[in-house]
Amino acid sequence: MAGTIYCIDTSALIAAWYERYKPNRFPKLWEQFDQLVASGRLVSSTLVLRECSKRSEELYGWLKLREAMFATPDEAVQLQVDHIVNTYTGLVTAGKEKFQADPFVIALAKVYGYTVVTEETGIGSLGKIPGVCNAMKVDCINLMKLIDEQDWVLG
Repeated sequence: MAGTIYCIDTSALIAAWYERYKPNRFPKLWEQFDQLVASGRLVSSTLVLRECSKRSEELYGWLKLREAMFATPDEAVQLQVDHIVNTYTGLVTAGKEKFQADPFVIALAKVYGYTVVTEETGIGSLGKIPGVCNAMKVDCINLMKLIDEQDWVLG
């Protein structure tokens, strides 16, 4: 989808960096991500950046150089976050850090018409990103679907 704007979550970034598409093995993919970022078509919440800072120094360093892709929640997004947290109570884990990124990623996508990119599964689970996206009528895909939609050839 040529003009689609993608809102990526922490699980997709961690999976891409460490499990599926390591930058030293798939440099062309990371160049493609850079092009999406530069064109304003790969975005996320500042809370994803914060989560990544606690999980991966290397990935955080890469993301920090692309900090413009991370949106600070505005009032419309915050109102949507409040709705998500109050409606889909299983999405946020009690006792964990107060601000978890998942509701912010979904809210950003809902408010601005973005497509969520996640490696979470469970379209039927209202405690997972795909399930909440499905219930809220927000498009939600995984990394491979993003690659397919962009028609990237990486080899």
